[in-house]
Amino acid sequence: MELWERLQKKKEAIIQRWLHEALATYPDEGAAAFGREKDPFANPVGHSLRVGTRGIFEALLEGTDSDETHQYLHEIIRIRAVQQFSASQSLGFVFGLKKAIRAELGGAATDERFAADLAEIDERIDRIALAAFDIFVQCREQVYELRVNEAKRRVSWIVEKMNEREADPELAQIDSGEEV
Repeated sequence: MELWERLQKKKEAIIQRWLHEALATYPDEGAAAFGREKDPFANPVGHSLRVGTRGIFEALLEGTDSDETHQYLHEIIRIRAVQQFSASQSLGFVFGLKKAIRAELGGAATDERFAADLAEIDERIDRIALAAFDIFVQCREQVYELRVNEAKRRVSWIVEKMNEREADPELAQIDSGEEV
């Protein structure tokens, strides 16, 4: 049996193992809740991981680096980029796919007949990880831009209020402690 056929047969087990790996990056209570709750509105983190890991693995099997794969990655990474994760923590789950595949393949993972195919799978996963890194950087840039813009708005509001006080003689007298 060819390695790609084995992966197809073990697809559900690999996806579940990989999802478990990804959920394990969260604190125990969060991981349990994200894994348990199926409602996408009540649990957007778990939903994006569940749908995303499946979609990414299916694209891996098909050998496509499609826009769809990037969309799945984006849904997962966008959430992780705003959480208090480092880049390696946010993106490490991608490499967990290699571990999940090897665990489910068992002895076939070390069989010389499959070495070339496993090297190709590893290369595909590495490309997925690089795409995830690009997405992570873009998302973090957006977060920082939002923070900077919010700080600018706050400073602008404070300056505006100070200018209003200076323009109104009554307020200026109150601020200086003089009696009106």
